[in-house]
Amino acid sequence: MGSHPRIEDPVLASFLTTRSRNSELWFINNPELENAILGYLAKYSTLREVKLYAFAVEGNHNQGVSKFPKLNRADFMRDLNSSIARAVPRFTAEYPGGLFWGRRYSQEFIPDHPDDIEARFFYTVLQPVQDGLVPKISEYPGYNCFHDAIYGIVRKFKVINWGKYNAAKKRNPCTPIKKYEEIVVLKYERLPGYEHLSTKDYAKLMQKKLEEHRLRVIKDREARGLTGFVGREALLKIKRGSRPKKTKTSSIDSRRPRILSVCLERWKQWMNWYFSKYFAYKYASKQYRSGISNFRFPDGMYRPYLRHSVVLSP
Repeated sequence: MGSHPRIEDPVLASFLTTRSRNSELWFINNPELENAILGYLAKYSTLREVKLYAFAVEGNHNQGVSKFPKLNRADFMRDLNSSIARAVPRFTAEYPGGLFWGRRYSQEFIPDHPDDIEARFFYTVLQPVQDGLVPKISEYPGYNCFHDAIYGIVRKFKVINWGKYNAAKKRNPCTPIKKYEEIVVLKYERLPGYEHLSTKDYAKLMQKKLEEHRLRVIKDREARGLTGFVGREALLKIKRGSRPKKTKTSSIDSRRPRILSVCLERWKQWMNWYFSKYFAYKYASKQYRSGISNFRFPDGMYRPYLRHSVVLSP
């Protein structure tokens, strides 16, 4: 299918992934950059009123589970990923420059069902185990959102308002950067279906579920002949910017699941919804490109970019 059309939906959650060019490991062993990424996540999830369930930063990619009630996923991802790309050279002296991301972000829908959102939550927090890095997330040297999410921990970060600072610096080169620091707050939504539990009971239940999911992940790896882990000490020795020996790869034409669900019937239902939107978009796009500029597009979808011809005077 190639690059599928983007659909904004206020109800369905999204599973989002963005990978660095050539899968280079710029996020590894880089706490200052990691802190900056979390600060931008806090800033833009608050600004865009995003419901954030999980977020992971691992080596060469970031990914998360979020809802966008304001139909602004595109704005959020543009702001977050462009800010991360600008932060990389600031906090990584050895970065050689050039475009940072390999391509546009990947997005799949998660039905608005507690089981589906929960499954993708544990998939996200257990990334270091699934990728064979460490057997337990507590051994991973980078950030993991699990404890923040289950205990409702609120983290505060300082971020620079670069737009205001750069404008002020043009007027006065001696402008202090600290004057343009902003305090932003990072917080996660509780998984749906557990609103009635106290924080203590919720955290206890999630710890139990984490261990169940972790053991299943390890059992699945063993069934595929994958028994070892890189380990914390080896991870701490990895050189930033190096390429992993093994990594997930895909191209623009790779098949991707548009709907992520643990229930086959629910998956079929939402796949029908997705393709009804997709074919309606294709028809609307054809009409629009033929010159019907006011043709109605499906709700939550963007018109394609048209490069208009320049008319030269004779």
